[in-house]
Amino acid sequence: MDTYLLPAITALSIITLSIIFFSRIGMGTIVGFIVAGILLGPNTPGPIAATNIEAIQSIADFGVVLFLFTLGLEMKPKQLWNMKKSIAIQGIGQVLITSVIFSFLGTLVGLTWEVGFVIGAIFSQSSTAVVMTLLEEKRQLNSPHGKNIFSNLMAQDMSIVPIMALIPMLAHQQNTHDHSLLYSALMAIGLLVTIFIIARYILPFCLKICVFNDNKEGFSLCLYMTIFITVWLSTTAGMSETLGAFVLGMLLSTSDFKFMLEEVVSPFKKVLMSLFFLAVGMSIQPNIIVDDLGYILLWLSAVLIVKTLVFIVLAVIDGKGLPIGIKTGFALNQVGEFAFVLLGIATTSGALDTHSAAVGFIIISISMIITPLMNSLGNKLVKRYLSSTITDANSTPILDNELIIIGLDEVGRLIALLAEHAGISYTAFDNDYECVKRGKSLGLNAHYGDILNRGIQDKARLTEAKAAFISVTNSSLLKEIALKLTQYEHLDIYARTNTREDELFLKQNGIKYAGSVYIESTLQRGKELLVNFGFSEQDSTTLINKIHEDMKQKNDDSLKCPKEGTNKFQM
Repeated sequence: MDTYLLPAITALSIITLSIIFFSRIGMGTIVGFIVAGILLGPNTPGPIAATNIEAIQSIADFGVVLFLFTLGLEMKPKQLWNMKKSIAIQGIGQVLITSVIFSFLGTLVGLTWEVGFVIGAIFSQSSTAVVMTLLEEKRQLNSPHGKNIFSNLMAQDMSIVPIMALIPMLAHQQNTHDHSLLYSALMAIGLLVTIFIIARYILPFCLKICVFNDNKEGFSLCLYMTIFITVWLSTTAGMSETLGAFVLGMLLSTSDFKFMLEEVVSPFKKVLMSLFFLAVGMSIQPNIIVDDLGYILLWLSAVLIVKTLVFIVLAVIDGKGLPIGIKTGFALNQVGEFAFVLLGIATTSGALDTHSAAVGFIIISISMIITPLMNSLGNKLVKRYLSSTITDANSTPILDNELIIIGLDEVGRLIALLAEHAGISYTAFDNDYECVKRGKSLGLNAHYGDILNRGIQDKARLTEAKAAFISVTNSSLLKEIALKLTQYEHLDIYARTNTREDELFLKQNGIKYAGSVYIESTLQRGKELLVNFGFSEQDSTTLINKIHEDMKQKNDDSLKCPKEGTNKFQM
């Protein structure tokens, strides 16, 4: 047997059993990976031990980059601008207040105020990787407290560059650049301009060429090359590489290819994020925990208490309310992955000695491990003591996609226009880019993507949608999509057909609302859809008649694709 097989089997067995166990007891997969990393790491006796932790960590860090990129795809620039108040009051405010408090606490235990401030600045950073993964698992990313947590994490990312510049100053090192602040500002501006040009012009141009040539491999390679270039540019400019990836994703959030970009990244993101948590566990040194347990527990308690209270107070000041404040505080009271980088800078600059840095590493790691417990505790406190007396005005989730439209030919765009007039939220997909472009030109919420891809189904949130309308000319593809969607039992499925045979087939397989391609029949399907969405018969008829009259008056080809009838839809 090859020498690598037995260690590989052993490692995978340990990881699998650890994940199953900690998921079973409610602590989640994150803790499972970290504990597995401890068992597999070089600091614990075991059947195998990984030694090159730095190499593993450097690879795993790219998982965090991909994670921030996908978060950026979900965040339009306007949404980030709307968060500016929370970013300033809560995010930046927390970093400053936590640093000042630890500066004071440091003087009480015999440290200088500068060292205490450095420790506070390091501990003020929360873990984007842990918290956002946890919220994603619990489907809370778009909840009110999820959005508030996200704004705090973005502010912390923005604070990293100033903190990196500040640590050597507090360690009384001579700054090698007389104009370092101006230099850093100019580099940051140059980076943002470059990312903007790449995201808005260069990458979309390359992706369109790949789509027109049906080149899936080229599509993926163009995306990954762009992400790598962005990370390299961010590092060269002295900025956070994750912040650069987030900005790139955010600028692509309005792209026609948004969902396909996320689907390309998703598999690698999940694998590398798992590797990241493994690397965290591998880096923990149990002997330091034994030797300095009291000291570690003291500082860990201080971190959890101080950060929780600061987050709660600032959230209330920001007008978010006590429930959101508590959930935010208990979710973000750990110390994050960027603190590892800041610890290294503090050590090399002389602000901290190597032993203090090792203790700090343990505190960071333990705080990450107990994050699921802290998050659960915060949710339980709100539910038990506040749910009956304080209600969150934003607690009712807003459904983004009530209707999913599949196929953006003339009929699909007609249904999209109907949804727009009726105020029904929808998302439309097609794998013919010319049809997507025409839909975009009409102001429709159109996206490039293959609904038969399970990842695209998840992005479309079919589990939450009320209805789907299929407008695909190819008979076999129409049947395949319709049958695939029947797995979503709550979903009302509407389909346009070209033949009576297709109509009968679909109805025999549970597709109640199937009919011919003619405009009148399509409008009839649209009327049925409106009624099922709660519109009265009279209002539905009035709206249908209005759209029909508008079409007669225009009497043009505004709804037609340049290549109508050639909708291949499938890559």
